[in-house]
Amino acid sequence: MTATRGSVSEATPPPRAPVTVELRYRSAPLRNGTPAELRLTAPASAMVLSGVVTATRADSGGRPQFATMDVKLNPPGEAIGAAVDRLAFEFRGITALVAASQAAPRAHLIRYLRAIINCRFVELDQKRLAEPGAIGNIDLALVDLDSSGPAGYELYAQLRQHAEARTAPVLALAQSERDRVRAASLGFDEALSNPPAFAELQAATLRCLGRPSLVVVGS
Repeated sequence: MTATRGSVSEATPPPRAPVTVELRYRSAPLRNGTPAELRLTAPASAMVLSGVVTATRADSGGRPQFATMDVKLNPPGEAIGAAVDRLAFEFRGITALVAASQAAPRAHLIRYLRAIINCRFVELDQKRLAEPGAIGNIDLALVDLDSSGPAGYELYAQLRQHAEARTAPVLALAQSERDRVRAASLGFDEALSNPPAFAELQAATLRCLGRPSLVVVGS
């Protein structure tokens, strides 16, 4: 919500706009008026917002078919903002995997990430990439494709099969545009230059962590 200057005096606040969430999902559209819940989850806590479906639209233009659902949430915007602030305040950090065969690029990426988010780190070099149990439960992964080579692509495949890391966003770092295009085609969530500019890594990291890892729509 963006505040703009106008003729309304400070004693008369502008009317609150309704808070609406739009979801796009593979399913049959739900009827208008159907109760719905939006669950926001952070590592330390969670909150549930109740609402009601106000509009549904079937989209038959693509395969598989998607439906779009608008859910009007009951709390006003201020209440939702306070709840989200509480989630952020109680947040205790995530675990990030940083994979590069050399210590210098790993240290560079870790220094950048520490300035962006509250993180614990798992470091993987060339020798540890194939170790059983080296991945563990992670929330984010950065893979230096220049130093790890083919093992970096293999690591991505392992992450997508790993029970505790399959939904974690994976960022690829590569000097070559060809390697970045290849990474994007394989499904990496982001493909960045190597070494990335701080602003570039910051924006990509926040984009990835801001995406929902799971959306469940039930009747």
